Amino acid sequence: MSEKGFIFDYSRCVGCHACIVACYNQNHTEPPMAWRMVVNGNPVKIPLKGFINLSIACNHCIDAPCMTNCPAIAYSRDDETGAIIHNPLKCIGCKYCTWVCPYEAPKLNPVKGVVEKCNFCNDLLKEGGIPACAAACPTGALTFGAIIIEPKHSKPGFPEVATSPLISTTNENVKDCLPEMSIDATGYQQSNFDEVYNHRIHPAKEIPLFIFTFLSALLVGWFITFYRFERISSFYRIAFIFLLAFAGFASLFHLGKPLRAFRALLHVKLSWLSREIALFGLFAFSGLLYVLTGIALLFWISSVFGTILLISIEMVYHVVRKNYSTPVHSANTLLTAATLFSLITLSKAFVLLASIKLLLYLVRHAYNRKLNPKKVIFSFIRFFGILIPFVGILFGLTPDKLSPFIILFLIGELIDRYEYYASIDTHNPFQSI
Repeated sequence: MSEKGFIFDYSRCVGCHACIVACYNQNHTEPPMAWRMVVNGNPVKIPLKGFINLSIACNHCIDAPCMTNCPAIAYSRDDETGAIIHNPLKCIGCKYCTWVCPYEAPKLNPVKGVVEKCNFCNDLLKEGGIPACAAACPTGALTFGAIIIEPKHSKPGFPEVATSPLISTTNENVKDCLPEMSIDATGYQQSNFDEVYNHRIHPAKEIPLFIFTFLSALLVGWFITFYRFERISSFYRIAFIFLLAFAGFASLFHLGKPLRAFRALLHVKLSWLSREIALFGLFAFSGLLYVLTGIALLFWISSVFGTILLISIEMVYHVVRKNYSTPVHSANTLLTAATLFSLITLSKAFVLLASIKLLLYLVRHAYNRKLNPKKVIFSFIRFFGILIPFVGILFGLTPDKLSPFIILFLIGELIDRYEYYASIDTHNPFQSI
């Protein structure tokens, strides 16, 4: 495999965007879709603060997370050039590669419903040329040639993620020469900088995932309580089947190409997202058979599949950047399922599990400086949604009065799961430039 790659000199880049224009011309992409971007350390251009730029695209990593995590196997490597190639005909538009790439290289084309990314100008490389972006750089900041591959770069604009990218950098110490200036003295606030970067993960844009993961936790926790019944009522059967179907159907709306959804099952060997989808199918199928037949063995099989499903859901999110420090978050699907199970069965374990949930929720919000009325109201409802059932269990809640407490609990869990997506984001060049 070639050990050639991009070479970037921080001291020479003036942010002229010639590399981006060259990429447009070579690959016939159209704005706002851009395969290469220039990340600026002073995005709102505060006078006297100085500038540092980083031109970055796909770095065609040796340990490419997009290849490892893509459930549809839409990525492949050209062994001759080292280029990571994305096949749009195999892409399902799940956007998971846009989450796992620390360089924000894959980008969803909303018109086509599939991801696009830099292809290393692979045809030019095979002809002995160099990528168009490097050829067009007027200052020599971006070039192409032999490089020393490092597992990760502790350089401006490079997140601390070990991917062994095909890029080498020079003169990164230029950042140390920038003048120090207090943001307060400029009349700007830190929020001015935060608003420049559009978060890849936003709760309002992840409604299908929010519904799918929440219902998965709800269904697993509720299903395990069925062991108490000699015969499951028709209402419970219909409700369970409906929620299963709704969760699966909702997940399709997250895909740019829902008709290719079957491809999500192709990479179970490596992709946690692929495992999540496969396990949901196994849990749904075995659970459906159990509620229809009542065969005890199917209950235990489905319970195991359901538990592993929730583990896989949490593993899907292990690639994201989190703004909380605890190893487990309050909206954890396993914790939600266990807490719901203990509430439905009126177990004293609910007191312990609810206490853990509340503590984790408070810790996650402890350092949140951006408070607004909506967040305060949500937090208030979420807090009492678990506190009232907590008190009810302590004072001997009876089965005939359980329904209102379950509803309160579920409303609180809905809010918690929704807020979770606001507390995570992708690793990206903007966080350290």
